[in-house]
Amino acid sequence: MQTIAILELEEGGLNVVVGGRDGATIRVVHSLRVPLTDLGRESLGSALRSIDRDVLQGVTGVHVVLGERRMQHFLATVPKLSVPDAIKFVVREALRVTGMQSPADTLVSTRLVRRLPHGRVVVGATAIARNVWEAMREAFTANDLQVLGLYSMEACHALAAASSDGGPVAVLECNGGRARFVLCDGQSPMQVRRFLIGGGGDGNATALAAQLTMELPRTFEWLRETNQPMPGTLVLGARVQVDDDMLPSLRGDDLKAVVRASSPVPVDAGQAPPSIGVAMLLARLCDGQSLPSLLDEPTFSLPVPMSRIAGLAAMFVAGLAGSWSAVVDGAGWMQVRDAREEVAVEARELSGRLSAEGLPQTAQGPSGDDELLVGALSMRRPISKLLADVSNCADTELHVEDMKFASTDRIVITGIVQGDSRQDALKAIARFSRQLADIPYVLAGGDEEITEVPRLKNCFKFRLGMKWRNG
Repeated sequence: MQTIAILELEEGGLNVVVGGRDGATIRVVHSLRVPLTDLGRESLGSALRSIDRDVLQGVTGVHVVLGERRMQHFLATVPKLSVPDAIKFVVREALRVTGMQSPADTLVSTRLVRRLPHGRVVVGATAIARNVWEAMREAFTANDLQVLGLYSMEACHALAAASSDGGPVAVLECNGGRARFVLCDGQSPMQVRRFLIGGGGDGNATALAAQLTMELPRTFEWLRETNQPMPGTLVLGARVQVDDDMLPSLRGDDLKAVVRASSPVPVDAGQAPPSIGVAMLLARLCDGQSLPSLLDEPTFSLPVPMSRIAGLAAMFVAGLAGSWSAVVDGAGWMQVRDAREEVAVEARELSGRLSAEGLPQTAQGPSGDDELLVGALSMRRPISKLLADVSNCADTELHVEDMKFASTDRIVITGIVQGDSRQDALKAIARFSRQLADIPYVLAGGDEEITEVPRLKNCFKFRLGMKWRNG
């Protein structure tokens, strides 16, 4: 079993969770809590030294989940930019919320939440000042522990957020004497409220439920005051020990449902259950996935737009049609060639008979089969080259949807173009038409049609006609 160690840090306690994949099952083999007065270098170093080395035996490094009040989470709506420019956009916002002056002073992780129309995207980000982490990093280095990844506690809790309608979801989890209410959008935290749990809350389901019935309405009022969206579902973490008959009192008038998070990892007998965030992170790491780490350079990947996929599919279909046409034309040409060879053999036999009988031979001239062969050869078209040249003429704003052609019929190209303005879209069509006219083996013109696409701004559907050059 490949062993993975996750250390959950928060002022007041250090939770150590060690587990891995055992066949088809992911399980936790060690789960313990070490007292931690604060997150300073000396206190953390003392807590790390107190961990039994047998617990971390076989691990190559540790993953750190940090619960720090200075950790910032936000969503950024990014205009149509390249990925490097979008990252710079998000980093500038991270500098603003952390109060830092330079990107080198801030640790930032990003993940794509969703795409918006017109090339915009929503990016979720987590940020913290680098100097907050440096003292803790020195404590790990002094204890010969390699840190493989650094994540916020709230970002890990957000992995348990699942929405049936795509709306925001809240995750509530407890750790020691603190509770975290994490408002999530697409498994990315957008707002966090932390509050203390009274002494009677730990291990006392009734006291904890009573305190939550007071804190949750305050939290929803805070969301309204800050103009945040209201969650429809509240997901309770593994450490929120309240009885099932108390769940309706937590739902109140603001929530549609209160559900318990399903932990993806079982725990060995006698071990304390890890928080839902750590359990979700462990499952992802065991599956070869991860969460964007604050120690890595921030990045995310953009999915291919559906319009580009449709254009590529159309080109692929057109290529198949062209290949099939070439196969059909090639088969016809081979039949004509075989027929010509048979006629030539018969002509030589007749010529030999005429010579043997002393009869004059007929004048040599093109036979009907020869004329058929010449006609077939004159009908061969550079289909593959046409596909490549048409593709090269299309720019990023223009997508070819269909291309019809045959040996003698006209070539008809249809597609769609969408620009930042009507003028840009029309210029793109004109530019495409001029480039088609420059293709040497076709004649452009005729059968041209341009129409607007209903309900799509600055979008036109076009139909352009061409014909083959015969000489």
